[in-house]
Amino acid sequence: MNYSQINLQTWALLALSSILLFVYTLPHAMALRQFLLFGAFLLSAKTFLTVLRQKKLISVWRTYVFLQVWMFVVALFIADQPIPSILEWEGQWLTTTLSFVIGIGLAALLMGAQIHKTPSVIALVVAIPITLLIVANNAAVLNNILLQGTFITHDSGITDHTANIGYAIALLEPLLVADMLSRIGKRTPLLPVSIWVTSFVLGMSVFALVAAASRNGLVTMLLAFILGGIMMLSELRKIYSPKRIAAVFLIGTLFISAYVSVALKSDPRWQNFVGTVPIAWDIDRNTLWLNSIPDALPLSSNGEPVDLSAYSRIAWAHEAWRMLLAHPWGIEISRETFHRLELAKYGHADMAHSHNGWLDFGLNFGFPGLILWATFLFLLARTGWQAWKAHKEPLGFALMLLIVMFAFRALFDSIFRNHMLEQFMLVSGLLLGAITLKKRNKSH
Repeated sequence: MNYSQINLQTWALLALSSILLFVYTLPHAMALRQFLLFGAFLLSAKTFLTVLRQKKLISVWRTYVFLQVWMFVVALFIADQPIPSILEWEGQWLTTTLSFVIGIGLAALLMGAQIHKTPSVIALVVAIPITLLIVANNAAVLNNILLQGTFITHDSGITDHTANIGYAIALLEPLLVADMLSRIGKRTPLLPVSIWVTSFVLGMSVFALVAAASRNGLVTMLLAFILGGIMMLSELRKIYSPKRIAAVFLIGTLFISAYVSVALKSDPRWQNFVGTVPIAWDIDRNTLWLNSIPDALPLSSNGEPVDLSAYSRIAWAHEAWRMLLAHPWGIEISRETFHRLELAKYGHADMAHSHNGWLDFGLNFGFPGLILWATFLFLLARTGWQAWKAHKEPLGFALMLLIVMFAFRALFDSIFRNHMLEQFMLVSGLLLGAITLKKRNKSH
């Protein structure tokens, strides 16, 4: 790489964005995050405005602006108290918007520098800070294991919640999948390191998820590789013989089967999952799900207590769906709408949100907001998919996979909020900007 082509503004924005990706998930770092966020925005805003004329960017950005307009409609004309909703928008969606702008602006500066192997540089912007975060987190976990003399789970590492490391890993996974599949497809690797390095990073990611007992994170990672393999199948058929593909498919099937078997035996939460579902869905028979840790659990058909995590999440989602049908235009901008509605209906509530990002989003902004948000994500995914199909752009493959994984994960976790949303928007903006601006450069 010719580093002399990168100007001081780009170096500064690279540094701020990389540090931001590292600290997003750390506790007690809100002031630092805000400083980095607004500093990076100031460095990227002008560049963002200069490239906004790009057709693909206009389409995505217009949908996002329409969504923000609808949010203000909800705040001003639907919410009982407009001022708290507007302040919540400032705290949640202003920072999210800034993150998206930063990602696109950074991509524009890097693409404008005409750096050799720009896709690899773009990928490293995400991969390096997230990998360092995983290393630091695993070091903390290993230290705890040594101190206690046994392997422990539900270890939050250097974060303040076991799920947070998984949200960060979810930003890295699409790049790892795109890199590995590029290598299998005999194309230029996305990451400028050996396959052993990417495999080691993947192994560290799996260890971090297992130590955190991140069931949803492991399922999402598995989905990423399965979906990536399916998407690459047509390409692989042009390179490898049917026998070799069948052998790889068999190995993959055995690997997935082994994974499922180990997961079922090692994590007791899976053992009564099937029996938990019908009990959890019947939210009218009992209201134990109103307590995050109930005094007693219902019994499934086999006489065993239901799994607490699955029982609570399914019941919360069912109740949130009922609430959404009762308020199809939305209610307010708040991270505690579910809690407030629970309290009003039952006189007791113990959970701020439903653990389903789509339903929590719908409770805030109704079906119009859900449609606009889903359209925005669809346009992002389509842009990535088109770049992959037309130009075999690995960043396009990674962007499409990132969107699908994010949308899928939101079915089980309320991630359309807080740092989870901000870091997703920064990375998706970075990938989107790199893809669309690369197309523009090729057309000149």
